[in-house]
Amino acid sequence: MTLNLGPNTVTLDHTDKGNVAYGLCAIAALGRYNPRLGGHIVLFDLGLVIEFPPGSTVLIPSGVFRHGNTPTTEMGEYRMSMTQYCAGGLFRWVHYGFRTAKVMEEEDGVGAKARVDGNPKERVQEALDLFSTFEGLERDRQTQLRSSSG
Repeated sequence: MTLNLGPNTVTLDHTDKGNVAYGLCAIAALGRYNPRLGGHIVLFDLGLVIEFPPGSTVLIPSGVFRHGNTPTTEMGEYRMSMTQYCAGGLFRWVHYGFRTAKVMEEEDGVGAKARVDGNPKERVQEALDLFSTFEGLERDRQTQLRSSSG
């Protein structure tokens, strides 16, 4: 988690390359400002500029979407943010048996990382399969409702 305490937090066009690519980052807007005039969230790859009032939260794959926000415009306004994310290194650490890639290669031999990582195209497909499609949304919702009820 990162707290950006302002007083007028602005983030420029960026991606969070250290975050797990298929994970969602929660971005919460805090402060006191007129969301019609400033503090918008910008999703550059999608060509979207979205009003983002204080108290709002959005979930985005920040490791792959370029994003940022606009400054507030009025004197005396302030904007802060709280972001929650998951570092890709944590996933690699677990995937490599709770050790670094270097230690894994030392212990399991040359080529261990390539064997454990597998085929990049298959990894991308596995990550994409974690997300619902529009066509499968109702089925996924029903599955979640059944699993949460007991």
